[in-house]
Amino acid sequence: MERYFGEGTPKLGFGLMRLPKAADGKIDIEETKKMVDLFMKAGMTYFDTAYVYDGGDSERAAKAALIDRYPRESYTLATKLCAWMGAHDEESAKQQFYTSLERTGAGYFDYYLLHSVKDSTYDTYVRYHIWDFVKEQKEKGLIKHWGFSYHSGPELLDRILTDHPDAEFVQLQINYADWENPSVTARANYEVARKLAEGMRGSVLRTGTLLT
Repeated sequence: MERYFGEGTPKLGFGLMRLPKAADGKIDIEETKKMVDLFMKAGMTYFDTAYVYDGGDSERAAKAALIDRYPRESYTLATKLCAWMGAHDEESAKQQFYTSLERTGAGYFDYYLLHSVKDSTYDTYVRYHIWDFVKEQKEKGLIKHWGFSYHSGPELLDRILTDHPDAEFVQLQINYADWENPSVTARANYEVARKLAEGMRGSVLRTGTLLT
């Protein structure tokens, strides 16, 4: 039994973005396999990708380098739905989830995120009913935990976590060099999430790795 959400997950994540490229400009799968093997050998298990990373090639690389080569229970996989990019209506936004399942062949996602929620994108997720959609996928067993990545200020974050107290985690942009940067508001966002954590079923504060 975990004392807190994410306790059993090693606190270093493998971001499947900006992967090495081969001479043809495509992701170098063989080199990515070596990186994945080293990561797994070190006891790390958390892999993070997204529907829009590298035009979908990131999710395909995850399949080739990780999912096709390791038992499903040996790692955790996160991906993201970006309702404001690569979608033009509710149907196409929701289709991203099913496309990600097909690209990765993962069967389910351990962590599923609404991608880059901020002042300019939040209403899109609401208008397309994406919050309810991810809950439905969790009920079907296709998502183990759901949350969102965040790139805005503390006021909106407070509103979102108040409106959606069942969100299980939030991925924050935390770079301690920018702790007091007014354009990043890392400290303020962290403090809002910590303040509201007791009202959530769990809280994962992340920068691409799991932090608690």
